[in-house]
Amino acid sequence: MHLPVEQLEKTGRPPHHLPDLLTVIVTTSPVRSNPSTALLEQTFSTFFHAGKGFLECPKVVICDGCRILEGEEKKDDGEESGAGCPPKVTRKYSNIKQNLRNGIASTDQASNYTEFKRRLREICCEADVSSPFFNTSVVELEERQGYGFALRHALRHCVSTPYVCVIQHDRTFMRETPIDEVIQVMLSNPGVKYVGINQKSNLNYVDIFSGKYGRRAVEEYKSMILRPPQLNIGGGIYGPSGTSANGIEFDTEKRRQNVRSQRETYKGTHQFLTQEEWVKSNLHLQADGRHQLSLSPTIFWYDNTHVVSTSHYRDFIFDPQYKMVARGGFVEDKLSPAIVRSCERLGLRDGHAKFGCYILDDHSGVTFTGHLDGGSFGSRSEHT
Repeated sequence: MHLPVEQLEKTGRPPHHLPDLLTVIVTTSPVRSNPSTALLEQTFSTFFHAGKGFLECPKVVICDGCRILEGEEKKDDGEESGAGCPPKVTRKYSNIKQNLRNGIASTDQASNYTEFKRRLREICCEADVSSPFFNTSVVELEERQGYGFALRHALRHCVSTPYVCVIQHDRTFMRETPIDEVIQVMLSNPGVKYVGINQKSNLNYVDIFSGKYGRRAVEEYKSMILRPPQLNIGGGIYGPSGTSANGIEFDTEKRRQNVRSQRETYKGTHQFLTQEEWVKSNLHLQADGRHQLSLSPTIFWYDNTHVVSTSHYRDFIFDPQYKMVARGGFVEDKLSPAIVRSCERLGLRDGHAKFGCYILDDHSGVTFTGHLDGGSFGSRSEHT
């Protein structure tokens, strides 16, 4: 896998050196497409959308462990297939996808996962500067930790930068995404501790919030939306008429129509109309192809692609005294209710400030990230 020359020659706008500030953490676990590396290759191939500096950042693929399903015979041929897999477990879920989601694999699946990790290490070792796997290390966990604790391990042992970008193995960048500018915002505003790169489920987060809480809360919420100068970006890249949203190539006509319908629906949302009201009062900031992106506060911590202060994750989110993340689970599962309780107890503004989480939007009606669905990825022919 190598990126086109014209993509490699893209230069970042910000003056700082992003690889000194950001580590990319990619989480992976057993999936049915193993031992094929196609899923991760497709995800990594979209990293050019985040800029040249992002491609050069140190990257860590954290490979969670797995457990062997009861009733499956372990191979005893001296191969590595059983390595890293704790004793058998008895609980069986309704289907293979759910089993793997819970870290439970058959002997063959565990063997395929071992081979997948071998192939991945080989790809990373051979990667040069033209490969999205450049500067990538592979870390294997011996036991199954689950997404949250696997991420915790990476943060504690594999990161030396002040910020991390966390990406699940089946989450892709759909179009140009201003990661550099997001880091600039976080450097100048310590209150911004988490920036979620929007996805389909939170594209209209203002509407999600409005549907759950009263008018008084909504008015306070709107006053908390941030529009930092670092996200006032020129070049005609972002916004409803921006080249990044209008230049997406679709593999099927159906997907093209779905996104077109999504964009039309977006124009009638509170998310869009709130921004339009602000634009009317700040037309001078929209001249010469510039567009003001926004950061909408969220009281839900999305595990989708996000940029976070490393110390915020290490010292607060994963502080054992708060017990906001459970072994075997996702970060968002227990942390999101904790954010809601904090806002109920302290008020929206003060309760949210402890967590400092926001969602990035450029008001085009098109998400920055997509989902490959790792649990169902690939056909049988792609497994080898």
